[in-house]
Amino acid sequence: MKIKPTYNAELYLGSINEESKEEISYEKLVREIGLFQDEAITLVPVCVTAVEFISGSAYREKGWRVSVINYPKIELAPKDIDKFMLNLAEVLAIVCKQRRITVIGSKKTVMVENL
Repeated sequence: MKIKPTYNAELYLGSINEESKEEISYEKLVREIGLFQDEAITLVPVCVTAVEFISGSAYREKGWRVSVINYPKIELAPKDIDKFMLNLAEVLAIVCKQRRITVIGSKKTVMVENL
């Protein structure tokens, strides 16, 4: 058995287009991620999961978690995965009309804002 170090990074975004107030569908999100991956130098596989943000009894918002695992097949350093996720967050903020997307990286959590 061979054991290799691995690393995980995540980004979180809401499911509402802040411009149109319409819901961002799973299919739209996956399409935009796929287009971003098509342009990347290294193909980085991601996992998309539905989440719900809850803040007290009065606030609930559906959203998405996009995560990357440094699966040994791609052999990327944590800093490269962080860069990929930050770039993806910047693109998703624009195309999905998000005010903020949170990226949890190797050393810090970053809030990407599109105001």
